[in-house]
Amino acid sequence: MPAPVDSTTGRGLPPWDAAAILLACLLGVAGPAASAQLGVRELGGAPAFRELLRAGDVVLAYVQPSPADGLEGAALRVTERGRTRDIALEGSLTARLARGVGRVWWLPEARRAVLHVDPYHDAAGLLVVDASADRVVDAVIGRDLTPSPTGRHWVFEEDAPRRNADWPNTETVYAIYDAATGAEALSRACPTADDRCRGEVVFLPDRLSLCRERARELGGSCLVPGRLPRHARRSPFAWLSASEVAWVDVDLTREQATLVLATIRDDAPALVRTVPLDREHVIEDVEFPPVRESWRIDRITRDDDRSRVWVHFRTRVPQAPLQRLGIRLS
Repeated sequence: MPAPVDSTTGRGLPPWDAAAILLACLLGVAGPAASAQLGVRELGGAPAFRELLRAGDVVLAYVQPSPADGLEGAALRVTERGRTRDIALEGSLTARLARGVGRVWWLPEARRAVLHVDPYHDAAGLLVVDASADRVVDAVIGRDLTPSPTGRHWVFEEDAPRRNADWPNTETVYAIYDAATGAEALSRACPTADDRCRGEVVFLPDRLSLCRERARELGGSCLVPGRLPRHARRSPFAWLSASEVAWVDVDLTREQATLVLATIRDDAPALVRTVPLDREHVIEDVEFPPVRESWRIDRITRDDDRSRVWVHFRTRVPQAPLQRLGIRLS
């Protein structure tokens, strides 16, 4: 299987950033004539063209009429074997809200480009561009969208707009999105017709199922505008391999912390394992820090011993002077 290609490698500036800076410097010295020769339009003195990625005979570039307009009128320029065409990126809520494109991945077998837009904002997004169909086939809005090493699978929290009274139950929802799958298999039943409900829900129930359950219990509507979620994540999403992702969830009501491990399978739902973060599962002879304390985990790692993982705390806690604890998985 050809390896998907990522637009950034190593440290420092991504290749397209370095290229853009060099190009801007050259254009500034050479003037408008050089811009015309290179096929780069200038608006307000800034190039409206940026190369994103080269993968074999495929070149992906970002064409942007005006940086001030975000993705309005923007396109992904795809060049293959000397043929170039522009694929419009607008037309979705994700594109309307986005201010720019960060990283991009190329999935050669699916012939799809995955654009991570606004990656450093709270609710970022994905645009999935099919190079065979020459169109955006899906869009996603989510919190902490985190790619697998291949860029094909993405884990995220479903974005819940708490000010929207029509959005039922603001409980946390975790999902895994497969960017190589057909769009019809990626969307789920959603309270509103936008880009939030995507992918396979894992660990906790999806929002509508939970809403119906609460409505039965309460004997009426489950709509609670402004309700704070009972669950919260105390770690980043950590890909332990190309197919396994882990994170730490806390139930604020029950004051329980849980390590969640989800393994992606091609022809079946993800295999989800949960490990209570209690004394029984901590390798050291200590209690895991209580949920009521404001600890956070920066990383989750694995070594050669497949029966355990390590959770690395952001700061020292009394139970972990070295800022890490080993967790038994069984």
